Amino acid sequence: MLSALAALPIVALLGGLVALSWPARRASIIAFLVATGLATLLFGMTVEGLLFALGKGVLLSLVVLLVVWSALLLYTLVDRLGAIAGIGSAMASAAGRPAAQGLMIGWGFAGFLQGIAGFGAPVASVVPLLKSAGFDAERSIAGAMVGHSWAITFGSMGSSYLAILLVTRLPAEAIAPWTAALFAIPITATGLSVLHILLGREGLRQGWPIALSAGVVMAIAMWVVASLGAGQIASTVPALLGCGVIWLLARRETRAEATERKMSFHTAFLPYYVLIALTLATQFGPLASMIRSVSLGFDFPATTTTLGYQVVAEPNYPKLRILSHPATIIAVAIVVMSIVYQRIGVWQAGTLRSALALTYRRSTASSTAVAFMVMMAIVMSDSGMTRALADAIRTGAGAAFPVLSPYLGVLGAFMTGSNTNSNVTMGLLQLETALALGLPPVLIAAAQTVGGSLGSGVSPDKAVLGAAVAGTPGREAAITRRALPYSLVIVGLVGIEVLILASLGAAR
Repeated sequence: MLSALAALPIVALLGGLVALSWPARRASIIAFLVATGLATLLFGMTVEGLLFALGKGVLLSLVVLLVVWSALLLYTLVDRLGAIAGIGSAMASAAGRPAAQGLMIGWGFAGFLQGIAGFGAPVASVVPLLKSAGFDAERSIAGAMVGHSWAITFGSMGSSYLAILLVTRLPAEAIAPWTAALFAIPITATGLSVLHILLGREGLRQGWPIALSAGVVMAIAMWVVASLGAGQIASTVPALLGCGVIWLLARRETRAEATERKMSFHTAFLPYYVLIALTLATQFGPLASMIRSVSLGFDFPATTTTLGYQVVAEPNYPKLRILSHPATIIAVAIVVMSIVYQRIGVWQAGTLRSALALTYRRSTASSTAVAFMVMMAIVMSDSGMTRALADAIRTGAGAAFPVLSPYLGVLGAFMTGSNTNSNVTMGLLQLETALALGLPPVLIAAAQTVGGSLGSGVSPDKAVLGAAVAGTPGREAAITRRALPYSLVIVGLVGIEVLILASLGAAR
């Protein structure tokens, strides 16, 4: 009975979003209230335990949201200054055949934009470029949706990746390599999918060698960068390398077009050169060891519910490494960018003020949703609700759970529109289920965020955004139907991969 009741917060969240069409902010608040009520009335959570859980939830959400806010601010700044348009047009003109153009824009550049921003930026920026290259509007939207989905977990400067780390409390050095490894198939598969969506079988015939070659390079780069501890650029760097491979393989057919741009490619790319350099500097050498020693957190004591469920003490929670946090690195990149752009006359008066205002408007509702979802997840965990739900899934799914695991990530992302939210709401559940079944927690946590990444890319809100940008309102359902099958098939391949790895005892 308690196991069924433990599912009610998630049912309330997804039911509010899907059945009642509530905005994410309202659905998350209702789900949080349901979780709090059940935790205190039926699962024996004490007032003290609830207050500590809420405190941990607020701190945890703040760590994630700092990344989201800063990444969105940086993107807004460079977009308003014309840098995104300059980078995109340079990449588009570097490709020759339609197949190479589709891959360059809808896969490589879309992944790069997801790496630095998220928040729908890949769809909003890529769809017009694909249309201007001569691709059909609906196909352009579906291609952009699928094409950037491989980059979402490590995108937005690693906000979704940070969420799964903080919620599961698994060490980054353990989960990062397995997450990147599980992306090896989806990276290439999304590239092939973009070709098929945009150009059908002919596109696959023309472009599969390019997609395969670039996909292998991107997959290796993601694994290396993530394994080195630079998860915040583990989508950005592979995307850039993928674009480079596409350009190299297609350069003989590149049209020499004089495209007028507001600024050169290297000038436009300046903040990201700084971003990549600072990220690497905080991971290696003497500066890295000094930076890692500085952290901020609070001590939370152990608690026990009246039903006997025990929560261990949390010292220095959430152990925020201030100097190496992506938000700090982005802030430095913004300062460097503003100084250089002012000296060369690109920076306009009032740019920062208007970008801050736009960032606030864009992120307010989603930030509230993230905060309440995080608090809901912590309340469910510290009250024993997540453990009860995991026990029920263990009984029902059994040996098939490794295949089901990435689809739970898809479900969470498809309904909430965010891999971050999916990791928050489903991450602890997946972890508890893995422990109950004796499966490697690291592998299942990786499967959760990989599935959430692929599901988030084709979620309905991305179709709505794409239709608005492309000027095809009312076609959202058709666009989703066009994009969703590709994602579900790729997730199925990930599930089989997880099943094989788990059976071989990997990641233990």
